[in-house]
Amino acid sequence: MNKKTQKGFTLVELLMVLAVVGLLASILIPTAGSIRESALKTLCKAQLSQYINAIVQFKSQYGYYPFARGNKDYVIDLSDPEVSQEFIEIMSGRDAKSGKSKSTGGNRKRMSFHDFSENEFYILEDDLYSLTQLADRFNNTNIRIMIDGDGDGFIYPRPSMIAPTRPRAKIRASITAWVESDDLDKFPAYSLWEN
Repeated sequence: MNKKTQKGFTLVELLMVLAVVGLLASILIPTAGSIRESALKTLCKAQLSQYINAIVQFKSQYGYYPFARGNKDYVIDLSDPEVSQEFIEIMSGRDAKSGKSKSTGGNRKRMSFHDFSENEFYILEDDLYSLTQLADRFNNTNIRIMIDGDGDGFIYPRPSMIAPTRPRAKIRASITAWVESDDLDKFPAYSLWEN
């Protein structure tokens, strides 16, 4: 009489495979999360660089920086909803809500120095975009841009929250930008002066 043998995994083999898969997942998942965050930070820094380029183009066109405040260095605080809306309108030459051409903040020719995309707007709780509030890819609105208003070629950013850290000395630049965070677990902080 022939005995039929069944092919398949034993319980021990199955448990070993599950243990190996679990071990690999516990190693790879946190690594993938940090890689994703790093990639988003890179995109956010590119967004800040685009804002700086738009401001430089504005100055090239009109001979002065937007939001000029006399002969001193100053910060454009985009976390303020009114300032954010004005920045959008100045840099795009359009009304932030209606999209119609608008002359504001010294952009009398209504030139578009930057076209804002959905990725740059704050996402509300109902998953709609606020067309008047800028945010980074982490949905953080604490965006700051510092401009060398006195024209000495140096600026010294002083973030007010926990992060990012202040530079050790003045930066040789006309404009820089950073995103602040008081809760390091919720929103990462970063700046253009850091590597």
